[in-house]
Amino acid sequence: MILSSPVLWLYLVLLAPASGAVLSQVPYPRASEIVARVTSLLALAAGGALLALPGAGTFGPYFGLDRLSDLFLFMVAAVYASSTWFSRGYLSHVDRPFLTPERYYGLLSAFALAMLFTLSVSDLGLMWIGVEGTTVASALLIVLERKPASVEAAWRYTIIASAGLTLSLFALLLLYRETGTLDAFTLAAHPPPLTGSLVLVVGLALVGYGTKVGLFPMHTWLPDAHSEAPSPVSALFSGVLLPTALYAFLRVYDVVPQPVPAALRYLVIVFGLVTALVAAFLLQQQRSFKRLLAYSSMENMGVATVGVGLGGLALYGALLLLVAHAFAKSSAFYSAGTVLRRLGTTQMSRVRDLRHRLPATGAAWALSGLAVTGTPPFGTFFGELFILSGAILDGQLAVAGVLLLALVVAFLGVNAQLGRMIFLEDPQGPSPRLSENLGETFLPWGNVLVALLLGLVSLPYLSEAIRAAAGAIPGGIP
Repeated sequence: MILSSPVLWLYLVLLAPASGAVLSQVPYPRASEIVARVTSLLALAAGGALLALPGAGTFGPYFGLDRLSDLFLFMVAAVYASSTWFSRGYLSHVDRPFLTPERYYGLLSAFALAMLFTLSVSDLGLMWIGVEGTTVASALLIVLERKPASVEAAWRYTIIASAGLTLSLFALLLLYRETGTLDAFTLAAHPPPLTGSLVLVVGLALVGYGTKVGLFPMHTWLPDAHSEAPSPVSALFSGVLLPTALYAFLRVYDVVPQPVPAALRYLVIVFGLVTALVAAFLLQQQRSFKRLLAYSSMENMGVATVGVGLGGLALYGALLLLVAHAFAKSSAFYSAGTVLRRLGTTQMSRVRDLRHRLPATGAAWALSGLAVTGTPPFGTFFGELFILSGAILDGQLAVAGVLLLALVVAFLGVNAQLGRMIFLEDPQGPSPRLSENLGETFLPWGNVLVALLLGLVSLPYLSEAIRAAAGAIPGGIP
């Protein structure tokens, strides 16, 4: 039956945002919005079908799917759809936008297309082009509101991310010289002998793709870009762009024959640990709630990178963390966007008493803050728990200790700041209640509840889709 063919849904998950990017250029803002919304839902339906279908494999010389790519495709398509639907209310409050609605929706669809393309190809060279394409498609979105800080953030993002990805390109060129192929599935099934060149490949890829992931010390673009971008775009940046870059590194990391040498494992683990710890302490010093959320994303990516380095149970935890974080962090940025539109500021010291002023938004924001910092029973909690358990079972007690410190510091920093904004009364007196509409509250609540559901169905680590994805990686769960 044609509907059970993965290739049909693979084409649809790519053609839907591609069509959205082109057709949204019709010179009618309302029509552009409708086109973008419909095509994003088609991409989500295709991503859901790929996740549900048992079939996987290669489709021609360049495209290929397995359970890992299926999981990431669904995650990207889901956040893309929710960001597209959330954009209408956000754009209506932007004065003198740099982009027309037609160009905004076109670039948003192109941004999603670049990520979905990255996840759909089996050739590492095309995967690199996809990751680089995300920079090209998303840079202009950062400057939507015409602020000087936004322009600076866009330039910094473009220069630093592209420079980092140049190192990844060198890694792929070296890998091709060593193996004669860049087919990720072939290399994972038949890994080349471990040589000094292969170790260099992994190191360059870690630094290169790690720049896009936001690993320390290549992270300097991340807090500016994520905080200056419009909230729907910030949700895509933090929720799915960073995991997509980590996915690209994971495909290169899979080339190393099992068991992975201790030196390489520790290289990945140390980068992740230092990133999580630095971000956890840096977020304590933030005055803007969007920068707070950006550093929280950096901390979560550091934790997930530790899981990738540890492998096994910790790798399962990393995948669970990435998926739950995508939904929780997108919810947090949608709520932040509503607060910004209603109060006109991102300064945390000027935001108080949201439980009375914006009760539905404030409640969703409180829940998403708990979710992104790993509070039970959200999926992020179980992801972090499995990573910690994997470290302990592997005898890496020091790793578990440092990781636990980063998690506790980040939890206290994020939730203390959000708690002040939501529950503390305004010193100037009772705050009037502001209007909220269904479009502003439905998506934040819907996404944070998905993060909660992921935690509930993961007990006791039986989420079949994520388990299957982890099993697709050498060294993952059998």
